[in-house]
Amino acid sequence: LIVITSQFSGWDKTKDRPDLLALDKKGKLVVIEIKLDSSGSGQDLQAIRYAAYVATLTSDQVVDLFLDFVNKDADGPISRSEAADQLSNFPNEGLEALDDDDAPRIILAAKGYQPGVTSTVLWLRDAFRMDISCVKIEPYVLHGELILASTTLIPLPEAAEYEVRMQAKRQKASSGTSVRVDFEKAEAFIDSIPSGKWSSYKDVATAGQSPKAAQSIGGWLSKSGHDMPTVYRVLNAQGKVSAGWGTSNPSLPATAADVRQKLVEEGVEFDEQNRANQDQRWTSDDWASSADDTLQALAD
Repeated sequence: LIVITSQFSGWDKTKDRPDLLALDKKGKLVVIEIKLDSSGSGQDLQAIRYAAYVATLTSDQVVDLFLDFVNKDADGPISRSEAADQLSNFPNEGLEALDDDDAPRIILAAKGYQPGVTSTVLWLRDAFRMDISCVKIEPYVLHGELILASTTLIPLPEAAEYEVRMQAKRQKASSGTSVRVDFEKAEAFIDSIPSGKWSSYKDVATAGQSPKAAQSIGGWLSKSGHDMPTVYRVLNAQGKVSAGWGTSNPSLPATAADVRQKLVEEGVEFDEQNRANQDQRWTSDDWASSADDTLQALAD
């Protein structure tokens, strides 16, 4: 994990302060609620409430929180672009799809847990597929040194892989379709985005027959999108260029600002908050309709 912020209190109409907000290697936000002794009866409820707040954060807001947090203790201030680079380079799949993910992870940390808390966590994991875990932290003094021992209680390490496989199977069964992305169709959809239009990671995932795979699309494009001539037309769901945009292809816009400028030249309109016009968004329905029009024209 990389810590984004600590004790942040900038939520609307509430003074709640999540202990820690972090980012994991998969590019998911992680709410961490810590108790110095036992869990108490409300630790689980607090964490769920904080996760609801965090679910509304955009990638740009996350970068701003990280920038403020780092600059409080840094020897010298870092720039926003440096903060964005640090965050974008941490996850294995990049930061690109964070805006399409509304289900943060939750980690509870305490010296001990009341039965009501562990029962709730187990129920949330099983019934709602919530990624919530309990970590037991015990302090010891050894030769005058403070040592913290940590043990994951839920999920049990030996059961974690089995649980992941079961959740994937249940998701597939409940949807009635495969959760695998058809990357050939996804790439064809990206190639179809016309000048003056833009699309989102979720739109690409939908075209690839896996609407919930926006996060995977972001990781895929960060690794394999450099050879796609129109990949710069894929933005986050809010119509913003990814904070961590970068490319090794000299024929593509080099920076996020260059992407916006290129799109503006093509006719895409941006508001004062650098959000592309939603009316100019190219969706999988638009793609299907254009294909139907092409077939009709050939038939005529």
